[in-house]
Amino acid sequence: MVSRVTDAISTDCDVAVIGAGIAGLAAATTLSASGRRVVVLEKSRGIGGRMATRRIGGAVCDHGAQHFAVKGRAFGSIVAEAEAAGAVTSWCDLFPAAKTAAGPAVDPLDKAGHARWRGVKGMTDLPKRLAAQLSVPVRTQTRVAAVAAEGERLSCRFDDGDVLTAAAVIVTVPVPQAIDLFTAGGFTPPQADAAGWEQLAGVAYDPCFSLMLVLDRPSLLPPPGGLEVEAGPLAWIADNQQKGISAVPSLTIQARGDFSREHFENDQAEVTRLLTEAAAAWIDGDPATSVTDHSLQRWKFAFPVEPLKQPMVALSHSPPVVCCGDAFGGGRVEAAASSGLAVARWLERLPA
Repeated sequence: MVSRVTDAISTDCDVAVIGAGIAGLAAATTLSASGRRVVVLEKSRGIGGRMATRRIGGAVCDHGAQHFAVKGRAFGSIVAEAEAAGAVTSWCDLFPAAKTAAGPAVDPLDKAGHARWRGVKGMTDLPKRLAAQLSVPVRTQTRVAAVAAEGERLSCRFDDGDVLTAAAVIVTVPVPQAIDLFTAGGFTPPQADAAGWEQLAGVAYDPCFSLMLVLDRPSLLPPPGGLEVEAGPLAWIADNQQKGISAVPSLTIQARGDFSREHFENDQAEVTRLLTEAAAAWIDGDPATSVTDHSLQRWKFAFPVEPLKQPMVALSHSPPVVCCGDAFGGGRVEAAASSGLAVARWLERLPA
C-alpha cells in the first residue's frame, strides 16, 4: 500500500521508519503486525530502494540488486510466503563468469550452488509484497530533512517544515545520509551514543552505474542470463528477457566501483558509450543500431565497502534511535532484510 505525500500525514506515531527499502519494510511489517502505529517515510516515488525495476518502452529491467539468496530461517519465511503468493521465484543456482567483459563465459568450477531468487515481474516484487502487508500506507515523495530528540520523543522534520513526532525512529537510508539527518537535527554525541556514532562514521560505499539497454534482437549472453565479470569496468551483465521479467530483449550492465567512482560526475552520454562498448561482445549486431533505447542509473551509495558485522547500531535507547540496512550484517539483500527484522525484535524487547 503506497500513497503520495499529498495525503495527510499523521503528526504522531509509535515508530517512524525512514526509508522504504527491504530493511525498512521488514521492520515496519513486523512492528505493524504487533500493534505498533508505524509510519514509513520514503523520499522517492517508488519503494524498494535498490531492489529496483524500471520499464523502458516495452522492456522491463532490474537496475539495482539483481537477485538474492536465502540462508536464514527468518528471511526464508518471508521468501516462502512471497513465493506462495506468486511474488518471487528461483532464477538459477549458478551463474557463469568471465575474466573480462569480452568473455568467454565459463561455468564455475564449483558446482555446489544455491538458489538465486528474483521477483516474478522484477526485483521490486518482494518489497511491494511486504508493503501490501502493512496496515498503514508507505508515504512516498516524503523527504526527511532532520531527525532530532525532544525530551522523551523524537521528531522528523520534512523539507516543507512539517514535523512528525515518534516514540522511536528507525533509519534505513545509506549511512552517510543518516548521519546528515542526525547532524541537521543536532542529534550528535554526546546526545547520541559516541561509540555507535564512530561506527557509523566509518561506513563507506562504492558507487555504481547501472546501464539498461533495449535491444532489437536477443542478446548473446549464455543461459541463465547472468554473467559475473572478474576484472575491468564491468562487474555484472544480465539479460532481462532470459531472466523472465521482460518480453523485449534488454540488458542490464553494472559497472565496477572504481570505474563508477572515476566517472561518477562525467557526462552521462560518455559513460553510456563506454559501458556499451565494454559489453559489445554480448550484443548481436552493431550497438549503434541494435540498441534501440537506453537509460543510465547512478547509484551513489550502491555497495558498502566493509559492512558492519552487527545487524544494527543503536544511537539511543531512550528514546530509541537505531540505524539498519544493507551496510549491516553482510551487505546483501538478505542481510538488509535481517537487519530490519533484528531492529523490530530489539524495539519489541524495550520497556514500554
